[in-house]
Amino acid sequence: MTKADVLIFGNDSNNGMVTERSDALSLSKCRSILAVEKIDILRSGKMEERDKLNSKEKYQEIIDRQEKYIAENLEDIKKLYENEAQGVQLYNRPNLEAIGYNLDGILKYKCDNFISNYSLGKHVKELISAYESIVSYMEKCWKKSNGYLQMVWILSIGIMLEIEDATFAKIVSLVENDNPNDYLIDFLILHRRPSWKGKSDTFISKRPYQATREIISFAQTDKAKSLERLKKYLAKEWYRGHSSAGWYDAHKSKWNIHTGYWSFESGALVKILDLDDSSLKDAQYYPYDMVHWENK
Repeated sequence: MTKADVLIFGNDSNNGMVTERSDALSLSKCRSILAVEKIDILRSGKMEERDKLNSKEKYQEIIDRQEKYIAENLEDIKKLYENEAQGVQLYNRPNLEAIGYNLDGILKYKCDNFISNYSLGKHVKELISAYESIVSYMEKCWKKSNGYLQMVWILSIGIMLEIEDATFAKIVSLVENDNPNDYLIDFLILHRRPSWKGKSDTFISKRPYQATREIISFAQTDKAKSLERLKKYLAKEWYRGHSSAGWYDAHKSKWNIHTGYWSFESGALVKILDLDDSSLKDAQYYPYDMVHWENK
């Protein structure tokens, strides 16, 4: 499978420097040893998959493949900047447009790898630096026209991770600059930024996210009723509501492209609304460990 295949399958339809060593044989041996050690760690049982629709080895295969693609994109960006400075077009499309395309790809791969690492079973604390890297690339290329789901998830994960104010402010700035005008995005931001003026009553993606309005509303007077509405959302609405997304039914593909299915906004809502999620610990799509990562 090529890099282009991964970009096609992974698309959200709602939305350095390379060091060379002279001893190539030694480098090859080192890589082989590291690969064997990585497989041994994955098979040792120290980590258990959170999303069992793929295996540890398969998740790691996705991560390794996309890290390679990220390195290729970074090298391409370097060449594009060099050619732009010289007034030379490297490809048919303008250099700056090609740079943007590469940045979009890197952001997509980093998001996929974050989800794969969580699905694989890594401790949530180990994912914080990867989250911050995603935010740094969002600053370079995020657009509301193709990144609604990306924004909902990044805000939600930031709330669950209790990410630093400075990092959260960078995300909020993106929304300010390219306002999606969305109820759920505004609600998530308001949790961390009480002075936030955006209070939209509409949803960019009504299916499935419109249901979050009832979850939020019920919690004001009856948390048990809110929790039951959340359970229905997870069991009957969340996955089906993404039937047009590029990752829908990815676990059925002949390609190894399934990174994991997670309703990150559900975890954020539980944290914001202070719901008792003990009955959701093993619920499919619910990121329980991310809500409670500080207790593990």
